[in-house]
Amino acid sequence: MAHVVVATPAGYTYAVDSNAVSQYEPTMVSQAEIDRLRLEADTIMTRYQTVERALERARSESGEHWETGELPISLETPHGESIDVTLDLESSPADNAQVRYDRASELEAELERQQRIVGQLAPLPADPVAYLICYHLDAVEGNYPRSMAGHLDAERGQVEDLCEEMETAGVLERVESGTVKQRRVKAKQAEEVRQHHTYYRLSRQGDHLLRFLDDPEGKRNVLRHLPDGKTLVERLARGGPDYPRMTAEELEMGFEYVRHLYRALRQVGLVTEYEGSTIKASERKLKPKDETHRKHTYYVATDHGETALRELDE
Repeated sequence: MAHVVVATPAGYTYAVDSNAVSQYEPTMVSQAEIDRLRLEADTIMTRYQTVERALERARSESGEHWETGELPISLETPHGESIDVTLDLESSPADNAQVRYDRASELEAELERQQRIVGQLAPLPADPVAYLICYHLDAVEGNYPRSMAGHLDAERGQVEDLCEEMETAGVLERVESGTVKQRRVKAKQAEEVRQHHTYYRLSRQGDHLLRFLDDPEGKRNVLRHLPDGKTLVERLARGGPDYPRMTAEELEMGFEYVRHLYRALRQVGLVTEYEGSTIKASERKLKPKDETHRKHTYYVATDHGETALRELDE
């Protein structure tokens, strides 16, 4: 089954198969990956005839490559070194090279965006659920991914992946003791919790990161770090109260992603929940009505959020 890797402006990728099924995954960007993609593309182009012959031969022979749609091949780089390249069986050499050039350009733009982030947010995945995990662990002092996923109403696999990534980055640490005491894990009710799971807690770096988010500089950098975070705060500052499902529909974003994004921005203090039971027309410029009865959880920009927006634009 052939897959096309698509990059979103938010720094996420998803793989689209013949049934048009997609799944967002955080993108880990490194200069080494960018360089690798460009080296593969350059090698395919400089060994164009070799690649073309290999593809034509594979298309006329039976083999496992017909099941995967891919053809592994070893090529000599322009520098005389040997590298392994996996080709799309149905694409030309030029198309195989171009998809790598395009992907390298996308990753380079994302890397430049990440490098503009100031302060202590760079180790944190640019995912709203990562923020929610940090705040949750700050409150309960230790928990395991399946339990965290339930508390945060998030996908278990996503929470597991984020915890591993944040542990590698130094934001979280594992609780290695044989048991986890109840007084240290407020999410649990038993006197003592047997460690049948991998428990995580905030590291010292994670504690510093949350303190950084209390500062004006930290709040500004959240709008640089969280994809679409600035878009949502600007929307509320300009248009008044809004709720996740309408935001998702009008901006053509995933509902779960927007819901978690609002919650993360609320934790940081850039937005807050609208308190009233009804919303007046003068308050809501996005879709003004005489009066809107609040059936959803509406959010509004805070003073911190509006200040952070102004400071970013200066």
